[in-house]
Amino acid sequence: MTVRLRPAADTLERLAEVARGEAEADVVLTGGALVNVFTEEVQEGWGLALAAGRVAFVGPDAEVSARAGAGTERIDLDGDLVAPGLVEGHTHLTRLHLADMADLQVRAGVTTTVVESMELAVVTGLAGVHGLLAAAERTAGRLLFTASGLIVCDEVRDAELDRDDWASLLDHPRIVGLGEVYWSDLLRGHRRSRALIDAALERGVLVEGHGAGARLAALNALAAHGIGADHESIVPEDVLARRRVGLHTELRHGATRQDLPAYASLWRDGPFDATGLSFVTDGLEPDLAARGDSLNWVVEQAVELGLPLARAVRMASHNAAEHLGLARWLGGLGPGMVADLAVLPRAGGFRPRLVLTGGRPPAPSTPPEYPAWMLDTVRLNGLAPDLLGHPGPGRWRAMRQVAPVVTREVESDGSEALVCAVVDRLGSGRGFRGLLEGYGLRGGGVAITSAWESPGIVVVGDRPDDMAVAARRVADLRGGAAVVARGRVLAEWPAPVAGLYSTSPGERVVDEVGAVCRALAGLGVPWQNPVLTLETLTTAAIPFLRIWAGGYFRLRDGARVGLGWTS
Repeated sequence: MTVRLRPAADTLERLAEVARGEAEADVVLTGGALVNVFTEEVQEGWGLALAAGRVAFVGPDAEVSARAGAGTERIDLDGDLVAPGLVEGHTHLTRLHLADMADLQVRAGVTTTVVESMELAVVTGLAGVHGLLAAAERTAGRLLFTASGLIVCDEVRDAELDRDDWASLLDHPRIVGLGEVYWSDLLRGHRRSRALIDAALERGVLVEGHGAGARLAALNALAAHGIGADHESIVPEDVLARRRVGLHTELRHGATRQDLPAYASLWRDGPFDATGLSFVTDGLEPDLAARGDSLNWVVEQAVELGLPLARAVRMASHNAAEHLGLARWLGGLGPGMVADLAVLPRAGGFRPRLVLTGGRPPAPSTPPEYPAWMLDTVRLNGLAPDLLGHPGPGRWRAMRQVAPVVTREVESDGSEALVCAVVDRLGSGRGFRGLLEGYGLRGGGVAITSAWESPGIVVVGDRPDDMAVAARRVADLRGGAAVVARGRVLAEWPAPVAGLYSTSPGERVVDEVGAVCRALAGLGVPWQNPVLTLETLTTAAIPFLRIWAGGYFRLRDGARVGLGWTS
């Protein structure tokens, strides 16, 4: 099982023989130009000789060709560019099953992908994460993961998670470190995440932070706790603040936020040092991935905004590998390094016409086989009728949607508020009715199970009967989302794998999720990604007031509060 990057001694000897011209290469690529991420050059007339799945020689075409023999495969670049495969250092598995995600990543030239495991961990515990790791053995490209920091709003589930030995994940060969740890909880003394940070540091692996809104004192404290990176900058000043305290800073452009235009002044307005900076998506919606947009799209956007191609590729490959502690063998095209590469049309863009992983065209992924229990995580034991009814006039605490994924705590008389209920879907019978303003839905209900870091079904609407139909339909689907109006299901997206991921092909998932979003827009929801807006209502990652199956969670002080304004 295994991700082995350091070559064996006999492999190193073979590479050295090819480099010296004493043995023939397995593959040579000539006739184009090399994107060199070490010197940030595009080297015309340079190519590669590969052996044993690795780079053996880099140099002018004539010298590369001299290392070819009768058994060597010759690839003519035909004037195109050869670049290292991209390294996505921080993303999430979003709606698609793992095999589809892996295939789409490789098609985009992203040959190494680091995936957060938090969503699955909270719902399934350690067993589900081990299932994910096993499934990754049969996928294209190189899928790596981070262990979850396990910070959740649901205090009951929080206690249940202590049953598993989460630190043991850090010894798995596909786990490269500890995933994003939310700064406010960490600084308030979150016991489990602090213990996991200690375990990660003891093993010498990375610790990823989540510093949304963190100011200078908090950033210093994060670094002092052992956090090594953050992906929550949204303006250039945030980037500089993180770099000034030594944090590796990931510039995000993906599903949750698209911030590259804001970052562009970093390289447009004066000298720009890319040390300690890499590009990440932080997750992609299936429609973007299906049309070939991933980290390659981020590189393209950066180049359009004035960043030189070789530097943009460096930030999406070598710099990311350096942060992961893998840069000796991954993230560039130097002797000894894994031969993960993409051949790019000279005309522009990062749309590979050929991708090699370990020196070979990647085989398609094998769809994972899930144990029955992972397909049975939605139980409606807590869906009491009064949970979906409006509480009536009063002085209520409500979440107000003020941005696509940001809420504020407000006092509400209830007149403009939707009911927002969360029901534990693991069978405990727990549930809570809250209120939500600003989401915009009118004349129906919606239910989803893909809420972030939550084992809950989120049900939102202004018609209790429709909300109940939506919740029951999602249970019948074994997870996903359903939109209902006047008793009729308008759209649905099945996600039976832990209530988070589909088992359908990516194209079908795109159609289903698109239909759900269009149905919500038809009921008045103005947000660009109305499913994401609902999913984030339960996360401790984003300000300010969140909801769980026992009440609200206020991020400012970590308080768990109720529906009554004075409670």
